[in-house]
Amino acid sequence: MYAYLQSGQDRRAEAMLAEVAGVLDHFEAMPDMSVHYMAGMFPYYRAKFPIFYQLEMRDWQATAALEPIQTAPPETQRLTYWARAIADGHLHQPQRARADLAEYDVLMDQVKKGKHAYLAGSTRVRIDRAEMLGWVAFAEDDSGDAVKQMREAADLQDEVGQGEVDIPAREMLADMLLDLKQPGDALLEYRKALQLSPNRFNGLFNAGRAAEAAGDQAVAGQFYTTLLKNTSDGRESSRPELAHAKAFVSSMRLASE
Repeated sequence: MYAYLQSGQDRRAEAMLAEVAGVLDHFEAMPDMSVHYMAGMFPYYRAKFPIFYQLEMRDWQATAALEPIQTAPPETQRLTYWARAIADGHLHQPQRARADLAEYDVLMDQVKKGKHAYLAGSTRVRIDRAEMLGWVAFAEDDSGDAVKQMREAADLQDEVGQGEVDIPAREMLADMLLDLKQPGDALLEYRKALQLSPNRFNGLFNAGRAAEAAGDQAVAGQFYTTLLKNTSDGRESSRPELAHAKAFVSSMRLASE
């Protein structure tokens, strides 16, 4: 799914959601598959895939509407509130962002009292909560704290490494800076994020947007051209980002003739 989303194969990525659900149902129905650690893995992946898909597609309304799996352990349910807080930030919904952070903290209190209490102090949880604090502050129009919290999350993640399909915290920082009308600073952060997570669809596109807003048309064209190359000119995607990239690159070519 990650490869499909980064290469603009949107229909295949979406089809994976249904396929994964069927696979999980199949394995969970097998004898002894729901015992021991596997009992927690099935709800984890049922939650993870929709969250991952909606965030990568930047469908903030759909992400904000996600509901946790009530039968999942608290360490899994927390992921839904983490994703919702990110969406709330992008949608500038401060009350919902605060509410989702509060639900997240309640779940983490439950984790601390359970057999997986060690997770509560993990680096991953520290990064996730710093990201949430950043998006809550962003939704509340506290840009200074938003950038501070997200930069702390990005620096920590860069230090320890990220999961192979995580959205880079530094990319989120760049998104914030771009929305705050600081395209030059945003471009610097997108460049750093792309060094550690190369060829990410959203990283490339928004780096192009940042360069464009900063007045560096040549650099914007480079990012858009790379994005179009990675996605076969967007032949399997209807994302508006690709339409913008194609129009920009085309206009640059016409201007140079």
